[in-house]
Amino acid sequence: MKNVLLSVICLLVLLPTNLSAQKIENQKVTLSGIVVDSLSGKSIEYPTIALFTDSLKLIKAVAGGADGKFVIEAPCAGKYILSASMIGYTNSKNEISLDGSVKRKDIGKISITEGLQIAEVTVVGVKPLIKNEPDKLTYNLEADPQTSSSSVIDILRKVPMLSVDGEDAVRVNGETNFKVLVNGKSSGMLVKNFKQAIKAMPASAIKSIEVITNPPAKYDAEGIGGIINIITNKKTTNGYSGSLNAAVNTLGGYNSGGYISAQTGKLTMTANLYNGKEVSQKNLTKSESENFISDNYHYTSTSGTYKSNSDFTNLSLEASYEIDSLNLLTLSGWGYLGSSASKGSTIYNAFSKDWVKTRMYENKSSSDYGYGQGSGSISYQKSYKKPEKNLTISYSIDLSPMRTNIDNTIDPIMDYTGFSQRSDNDATGTEHTAQIDYYNPINKKHNIETGIKYILRQNISDTHTQRYDEQTGSWYDDMTRVNDLDYNQHIGSLYGGYSYKHKSYTAKAGFRMEYTYNDGLSKSAEGNIPFDNKQFDVVPYINLSYMLKKGRILSFSYTQRLSRPGIWYLNPYVNDSDPMNISYGNPNLESIKRNSLGIGYRRSSQNWNIGLNLGADFTKNSIERVSVVDGDGIRTTTYKNIGKSSVCRLGVSYSYRHREKFNLYINGAVSYAKVSSTQLALDNSGFNINGTIGSNIGLWKKGMLNLNAYLFGGNVSLQYKQPLYGSTSIGISQRFLKDKLTFAIYLQEPFSKTKVYKYDFNDTTFKMHSENINYIRSANFSIYWRFGKFNANVKKARKQANDDKMNGGGNGGVAKP
Repeated sequence: MKNVLLSVICLLVLLPTNLSAQKIENQKVTLSGIVVDSLSGKSIEYPTIALFTDSLKLIKAVAGGADGKFVIEAPCAGKYILSASMIGYTNSKNEISLDGSVKRKDIGKISITEGLQIAEVTVVGVKPLIKNEPDKLTYNLEADPQTSSSSVIDILRKVPMLSVDGEDAVRVNGETNFKVLVNGKSSGMLVKNFKQAIKAMPASAIKSIEVITNPPAKYDAEGIGGIINIITNKKTTNGYSGSLNAAVNTLGGYNSGGYISAQTGKLTMTANLYNGKEVSQKNLTKSESENFISDNYHYTSTSGTYKSNSDFTNLSLEASYEIDSLNLLTLSGWGYLGSSASKGSTIYNAFSKDWVKTRMYENKSSSDYGYGQGSGSISYQKSYKKPEKNLTISYSIDLSPMRTNIDNTIDPIMDYTGFSQRSDNDATGTEHTAQIDYYNPINKKHNIETGIKYILRQNISDTHTQRYDEQTGSWYDDMTRVNDLDYNQHIGSLYGGYSYKHKSYTAKAGFRMEYTYNDGLSKSAEGNIPFDNKQFDVVPYINLSYMLKKGRILSFSYTQRLSRPGIWYLNPYVNDSDPMNISYGNPNLESIKRNSLGIGYRRSSQNWNIGLNLGADFTKNSIERVSVVDGDGIRTTTYKNIGKSSVCRLGVSYSYRHREKFNLYINGAVSYAKVSSTQLALDNSGFNINGTIGSNIGLWKKGMLNLNAYLFGGNVSLQYKQPLYGSTSIGISQRFLKDKLTFAIYLQEPFSKTKVYKYDFNDTTFKMHSENINYIRSANFSIYWRFGKFNANVKKARKQANDDKMNGGGNGGVAKP
């Protein structure tokens, strides 16, 4: 009995100890630390941290923050391997042992070395969808599950601070005037045909999209709304990688393309090719207007139908040769060809003030547009033994031809003289750019950069118009419609930038001086009219940011932006294919200067991001599209520097990602705009709303449901205001063959077959209401395949992108340590 009692007592005494030990062994431990560069000691932005068992079985992987700090949770006490990684760096391998005595453990600094020195790398992407920095935001398409089955325009709808309306017009901070860069360099292809190009361009050709609403002094001051910098896919590890994609829709459109990137030794080459066709089925238009200065043609109405299709082909090539670890030579070239054709028929009716019909005719028209882009660049980058210090010398040339052919026939029905007309316009733009950039990180706190740049833009426009002679049955040249333009623009600029970083504080300031000289010759039947003007601008730049705890960034910015009118605004070519609606450009336009203030708050974590942006813009001489009506009912439209505008804007973005099972993103902005003109005695104001909400839901293994809804509208200009519209899409994607093959199907506008876009114009001479009814519902099918083989045994040179030294970059990844 004594032995039994003694055993029970011992059991009761030892039981709490055993339970406590078991609790300690099963207790989760939170690990924290910071990832730094082994040479510079600077933190690595957005690294990937992976926790493995001691037998190298992956337990968990997370993305670190913008400051390189990370938090990861170990499931219980035991021995583990902690690995930090970043593409372009050798993975770390830290063995840790946890006894469970503490709930939190600070690992401290984990150093990784730039350059890949292992035989084979297995990348399992753990990249943040959105990367926040004080003066820009990066949207990583590699982290978006819809990338393989979407076009670029579908992805742009989800990028914070960008919006796309129902007519596929892109806005940056609510502005349609912005600068487009490709890999940090200007691209005439996307400047002139951005809307068309992004419809055909597959999103899989893009690595990331940077939105820079407050560009540093290094960037050109052009672009009122800011800058969109598109980073294309390319690899820099020995071996090759690439992808192929194809898509088709029920409207008759398609796109296909692919890219391949290869490196052998010091030579790296990348090629991107895509081709596409966009089809717009038979659409309807109608309008009603009231002419305040005419009694005979007081009321008018039009109704018509049209259909169109557009074709695109783009090829880009890039090659870089690393002469040695401190010298890099890069050659690149790309070409773009596009064309579109449309046919339509419109019935025009005019009525007197007493509603008596006074005029009627039918306008049958067909048009062909051709445009292209040929570009080439060469750059030399000299790096130094001091990390990140470099000197870059570069030259580029862009050639942009554009062709317009319009044939139309006016069939008179009542009180109008008919005619047949052919109108051709050939325009060519050539741009030469030479620049020198220097960047020097003086120490960990101070950085400076400076550079000079010269741009020569040469624009030529030639017009040829013919009329048909019914009596002779032949075409003759109509010299009264000659509208030609020769135009040269010289831009010289000098910039300087400085940044200071102390602990969590970062201050950036700079200036950009730009001298512009315009020299042109406008040719018409009345004679040649030479014109020239000069302009000197000093553009300041200030950006202050404070990095709060847990990945929070608070920023303030002020800058000025310029907008120089391009050939599309300056071209005096008169488009009178519709004799009652005539339009032409204005070669006397001046540059716009806008003052911009912004306050931003962004917070990032391992699973979610949130951003708030409050901004205000002020412009004194904005370019407005102006229409007036004369006593015969003819509406004439051109561009003038007569607007004064102010805009206040609040932007909100939020994204949440739970592994690959669930993604949620919300992106929207509300702004209030006011525009006025004392010259026209007009003013207009209103709220503009643009928003996107979407989700990716994992239904089964490798299967994904994609849901998207869009709200847009309320855009305000001097003479018109747009109502609000909505749009939806739903799709399913499935991945096969270890995620190398993706098949997707999605339905655009499942709840409505057509979309009606309404516009209201107001002027002291007339008012008009118009509607466009578009058939937009379609089913889209796509397939995407990626391939590659890596042998990563080459050390990379320490180099960065040439065009923004004060803005870091990089992408995380997790690999076996």
